[in-house]
Amino acid sequence: MKLLAGGCRVYSPQDGQISTLGTCLERKVVSKSNGADRIMQTVNEYAPGISPAIVNPNAEEVLYVAAGEGVCWVNGFGHSVRPGCAVFVPPGAVYAIENAGPEPVRLVNVCCPEDPGRRVVERAPKGSGEAPKLTVHEDDREAIRAGQDRIFRYLIHTDLGCRQITQFAGWIPASKAPFHYHTYEEAIFILEGNGIVHVDEAECEFDAGSSIYFPVGVRHCVENPGNTTIKLLGAFYPSGSPGAAYEDE
Repeated sequence: MKLLAGGCRVYSPQDGQISTLGTCLERKVVSKSNGADRIMQTVNEYAPGISPAIVNPNAEEVLYVAAGEGVCWVNGFGHSVRPGCAVFVPPGAVYAIENAGPEPVRLVNVCCPEDPGRRVVERAPKGSGEAPKLTVHEDDREAIRAGQDRIFRYLIHTDLGCRQITQFAGWIPASKAPFHYHTYEEAIFILEGNGIVHVDEAECEFDAGSSIYFPVGVRHCVENPGNTTIKLLGAFYPSGSPGAAYEDE
């Protein structure tokens, strides 16, 4: 992990606290324990089978499927997921991941605010009636331009009932954005590509699998110096627009 100005942190794919819970191997990357304020990001791999059930009593959690296929159970309703799918887990909802195998299911999760009451619980009984709308696939979201050459797509947002977190996918072609800052706390996961994050006079390279943490108000920019588009997964707290950036006057 490299610490940059203002508390910005860049994590390699090997950084983070590793723990195992049933079929889930969790790598906790961004958290209060390493300098974040209210945002927690984990990278989880699920082996075949059904994971233990988790609940956040007070926090929202958003999940993104980076690899593999399976079912995300939320309060007893099964939601089929595949790469590019996002899932919203409301506060107090019980969720588990089922992987029919044989390949691992890899998720990138963000929980806001980090919930000290997070715990393992009994799996919820199968729900009856129509399942609530808690999932979306990135291909079904509109592409929105941010600046001259960058685009993003909302994933989990207010239309799915999420109030505290905005989750999005973004694509950055070869370019360097102007320095700017946001009024929210942000955690990014690099799905594809590599580049450089600049914070004031410092910089740090990143690759696919890296994570980047931006505290509120830190001046930064992300540069793509190569010929391959960067694809990133972002989540920020409190909710808002990924295109809302403020430049120095």
